[in-house]
Order: sequence, then structure tokens, then C-alpha cells
Amino acid sequence: MFSGYHGVYKKRTGQRTDGCAIYYKTDNVELLEHVTVEFYRKNVPILNRDNVGIVAKFAPKLHPTREFVVATTHLLYNPRRRDVRMAQMQLFLSEIERISFKNDSVECEHRYLPILITGDFNTPPNSDLYNFMVEGKIKYDNMPPGLLDNGSNLLVTSVLGISDTCQYVDLLKSRKNSNQLSRDEVTLIDLFKSEMNVKTCPVDQTKPTGLFKTGKLSHNFAFKSVYNHGGLRLNEATTNQDGWITVDYIFYSTKGKYTDERLQLLARCRLPTSQELGNTTIPNQALGSDHLSLAAKFKLLF
Repeated sequence: MFSGYHGVYKKRTGQRTDGCAIYYKTDNVELLEHVTVEFYRKNVPILNRDNVGIVAKFAPKLHPTREFVVATTHLLYNPRRRDVRMAQMQLFLSEIERISFKNDSVECEHRYLPILITGDFNTPPNSDLYNFMVEGKIKYDNMPPGLLDNGSNLLVTSVLGISDTCQYVDLLKSRKNSNQLSRDEVTLIDLFKSEMNVKTCPVDQTKPTGLFKTGKLSHNFAFKSVYNHGGLRLNEATTNQDGWITVDYIFYSTKGKYTDERLQLLARCRLPTSQELGNTTIPNQALGSDHLSLAAKFKLLF
């Protein structure tokens, strides 16, 4: 561990020993809370893989009321299983929505803290998943066969209580009755973590209509990528999968219907293009990882 830094780590479920981590400098920020996210769900066929993520809430020590959220994940690699990655992201965004929700807001269901999402998404910039992240919505009722779980008009089954808007439905109902929900709210949702002893309640089978099987997946955030992907001059790459491509991202929240423009991108480390990388392979003697690093500097505005 680097001097002055602390970290939060989550190992993959199953037999693999790799995982995800978030490191932060303790002199500058305070970790307020975090949750580890396991995408494996025993009774949900589309969520049968051992990928994980972390969602953490921080506050600058000089400005403790200026909270922000950082999340990281590593989605499934299998190029043929776009459906699994989309379902994993639906679950992950539901946890991000829960942690970033401003429970002191007058319009409680409509305001969120600034958000950074990083990780290996194992999907290129021209993919359904990338478009879903930056556009905030995607129609799945007309996607190719095999993308959806068992060919149904549904990604993550309603057994988990997660809507097509990437929200826990039972939390939405509770927010209407109180704008001061505590973190005991986890007892309202079907939240499974190997590291947490959480009491789960039976899933309410009388879910509000219009939240499931809508044919469209959406989220309430306005995300933008730190990098400008694609094009002849900006064919950036982060890894080599039978050719140089981009599968790693830093997304940040911008001004949208439910979010404010409180993260200003100040600088980024340039990624090499696939043409510049040519026949280079990684890892090699100079680079010990099979992915290139992404780095960016932000200013938190209030």
C-alpha cells in the first residue's frame, strides 16, 4: 500500500483470487461508508458469474458536507454474454443510486451526489452497454435473441426488486413517506453480501406497475466518459483482446435532470491509439499489467 493511503478491497466470489479495490488518501478525504457488490445471485440465471464491485461515499476533510461517490467494478469478460454484463450493470447502478441518493433533498427521489465510476467493463465504446451508460436509456425489447435472460422481456428479474430504472422499488416507496431514510434501509431490499449479515425481507409481490418489463432500461444519471472514444484520430486503446481496443472507462456525472454539474474535469492522461501501439503486446518487461492505466483530475464544485 502506498504511504498515506488506505484501501477498500473486494475479492471475487467463487475460487478466483482477484477482485476490485478503491484507494484513497486519508489526509485529504474521509470514507463515510461503502458497500461491496456481488453480482452472483443463486436463483437468477443471468447473474450466475462471480464478478464484483465497490461503491464508496467520501467527503473532503476541509469541506465535510461536500460528499461524493466513487464506484469501481470488473464486469464479465465473455464477449458473447452482453446480456450478463447489462444485468450486472443494472444491479450495480441500483447500488450506486442507493448510496448517492441525497436523503436530505426536498425532491428526495430526484437528487444525487456527484459520482465517479471506473473499471473494466469488457465492452467497447460502440456497444449497447456503453451507449446505455452515456445516454441513460436503451431499448431491450427489440435486441437480438440471446441478449435477454431466457428470451424474456426482462433483464434482472423482479425477484430482486430492481426496476427497469435501476432502482430498488421498495426504497422508492419508502422515500415517498420519508426524506430522512437511514442506512437501515438495507432491510427493505433483497441485498446479499458475503461480508454482511443483513436481514432481508420477503420481496413484495405487489410491485407498482410500469417499473418492470417496460422494454426499456434506464437510469437517472447523466454520465460522460473522460475519454473521447472512436474516430480515426481518437482510436484510443486500453488493452489487447485479439487487437487493441478500449474496454476500461472513467465515467463522471454531469448536469442532467436529476444531477448537477459539480465535477469539473481538469486533466487526464492521454491514452495511446491502436495505431501507436501497433504490434506491442502486454504484459511485457516494461508493463506488468494486461491493461493500460487511465488517470484523470477533477475539481469538486459547490
